[in-house]
Amino acid sequence: MNDAKQWVDRVVKHRTPLLVLVAIVTVLSVLGALRVGVDNAVEIWFPADDPALVEYQSFLATFGNDEVVVIGVHSDGGILTDEGLRRVRAVADAAKGVEGIASVRSLADEALVRGGPASLHLAPVVDAKEARLLSGTDPALASLVSADQSTALVFAQMDVTDDIDARRDGVLALLQSAVRAVEKDASFAGIGVIYAALNQASTRDAAGVIGASYLLILVLLRAFVGRWRPVFLVLAVVGLGAVWLMGMYGASGRNINMVTMVMPTLVLVIGVSDCVHMLVHVAAQPADLPPLERVRNGVGAVLWPCLFNTLTTAMGFLALASASMPVIQDLGMFCALGLVVAFVGSLVVCSLFAMVPANLPILREGGRLQRCVDGLARLATTKPVPVLVVASAVGLAATLGLTRVEVDTYSIDFLYADHPARIDSDRIEADFGPYTPLEFVVHHPSGARDSALLSAVAEWQDAMESDPNVSWTLSLADVVQNLDRVLGGREQGRVPDDQASVEQLLFLFEADGDAEMGRFLDPTETETRVTVGVPMSSAQEFGVLIERLTAMASLPPGATVRPAGYIPLYVQIMDRIVSSQTSSFALAFAVIFALIGLLFRSVRMAVLAVPANLLPVLITLGFMGWVGIRLDVATVTIAAIVLGLVVDDTTQFLYRYRQVEKTGRSMASVVDETVRTVGRPMFITTAVLAGGFSVLGFAAIKSVAYFGGLLAIALVSALLADLLVVPALLVLTAERFEGEGFKTPMVGESEE
Repeated sequence: MNDAKQWVDRVVKHRTPLLVLVAIVTVLSVLGALRVGVDNAVEIWFPADDPALVEYQSFLATFGNDEVVVIGVHSDGGILTDEGLRRVRAVADAAKGVEGIASVRSLADEALVRGGPASLHLAPVVDAKEARLLSGTDPALASLVSADQSTALVFAQMDVTDDIDARRDGVLALLQSAVRAVEKDASFAGIGVIYAALNQASTRDAAGVIGASYLLILVLLRAFVGRWRPVFLVLAVVGLGAVWLMGMYGASGRNINMVTMVMPTLVLVIGVSDCVHMLVHVAAQPADLPPLERVRNGVGAVLWPCLFNTLTTAMGFLALASASMPVIQDLGMFCALGLVVAFVGSLVVCSLFAMVPANLPILREGGRLQRCVDGLARLATTKPVPVLVVASAVGLAATLGLTRVEVDTYSIDFLYADHPARIDSDRIEADFGPYTPLEFVVHHPSGARDSALLSAVAEWQDAMESDPNVSWTLSLADVVQNLDRVLGGREQGRVPDDQASVEQLLFLFEADGDAEMGRFLDPTETETRVTVGVPMSSAQEFGVLIERLTAMASLPPGATVRPAGYIPLYVQIMDRIVSSQTSSFALAFAVIFALIGLLFRSVRMAVLAVPANLLPVLITLGFMGWVGIRLDVATVTIAAIVLGLVVDDTTQFLYRYRQVEKTGRSMASVVDETVRTVGRPMFITTAVLAGGFSVLGFAAIKSVAYFGGLLAIALVSALLADLLVVPALLVLTAERFEGEGFKTPMVGESEE
């Protein structure tokens, strides 16, 4: 009896304590899983001492939260009327009453400069006539009213709290309810609004489309295995693996996020694959054997390849722990744990319950499924060169597509064009122009009130406003210029050359009760804030725009400018996620195939495994390039998941091939026997999972739809690679490596 069969015997012998242990672990895991929440806070993406995170937290502490909800108030007849101002004031007042909103900027609140040299004062707009007079002179109005005066914006700044990501949805719901009670036609936009919309759409998808996807997986599995009991057995195994994984995740104090949310899907893929292989191999044993002998032979035949596949894939994911971002490290560590617990669940549950014949699949020898699998393998063995030529052409086309893949993330584009959040954002940009606040901080060691510095900032703002992607800018320099214009009785204000005049103007501003100097200066008064209205963009577009606007600044010696707030951090988050995933995937790929070589103790087997595993990854990424799907936070994990599943089937195929090869039969006969025993579970697994995940194409957000569609494509291409490319390579290399399989036993085999 080999080691694998002995392990099966141990599981059966100790079934009672094992089942009790499974029950206890499951109960504890449920308690841990209930603690898992959703957290996409910026802290999860960076180490605590990361300079970018420290800089962002410093900005929040100095100037407050830069996350604002932009509320649009629209009027075809013009918003600068008494009725329009009443509506704006009502919206602003409603926003102020919402808990979680720190401050509100609007026509009803902004301290605008009015009067003359003898009567200068700052106060909000009083009536429509005054608003129309100020609209062409006060720069603050450029950020509040559109150039055609058809739309007014109300900026609702959210509180600075440690749990803003957990509270955001609730605050936004209260804000929208309060505002729509007084302004039914209001539009809502901003980065926070987009995130809330994505969270809500994801929740609906989880309850609807994802549920339908899993239901279809069960139905398809039932169609292939012929009865419901093995379906429920597979479901139990997958459920246990997912619950155990999420229990460990919750017990560690972590919350799910847009990257780690893929973990349960990975457990589903691997768990279904291992369980189907075990059950099909048990069912393939002679029916007249005792139940224990059937289980011992069936599970024992696939135990080592399943275990080694689990370990190699787990080691591959552990390579992600080398990434610099905590969220990627978590993905690697917990995916590795998830794979291990899924295997343990498969071994224990399948070994015990497969002894009941009613729990096994019904195998129809010579059925259409088997004929299809056999036909593919026969094509590969009889025409290996044409098969490899076609595979090479497909790989070349996929590689060309890969060069077209855009590495970027555009959060609002995850929503379809008819989603309310996207409609509102598009409406505000169409009626008002670019509205998203982008922050810069200008530092001067001699003080941010310096006249030369403020003059340079004013010139920089003029340069930025000439950019078509900038609709407005606002800074302390605007305050000084506006005060100078009114006091000097000039049409155009300027920043005075002498420091005394600047200090006099700023004294007037600070002396007014409606002024907020803290909006523009830090407590040390060595830094000043410059806010720019830019379009809602992708991370890459934001990055390019930030570089272009920063390059426009020509400041006095010693002065510096840096992007600040959430948008620059968002750019870094996206860049680091993609770079961490891609670099770690390369390391994982190398580790996995080195371990495959160790399993088979054969360089040839490791080399043969590479094309079959690399081709599906190339096809998936190439398809993304040809159809224009970005490589972003939603799709970047596809390659890792594809590799995890493909390695499983390839390992099963090659392991069985090495066993049959020892019989000394012809190559065609060896491949036929290999396909006959492992081809069926490979086909079942692929058809079930690909069909189920294709349902995700109907999801309400593109990221989920893309994930499901790409995974289905990857699964199908992986099956074709294993049934066509691997046999063709085996045939073409058989003569050169003849007899290699007899020399060194694989892991799990004893010397003979």
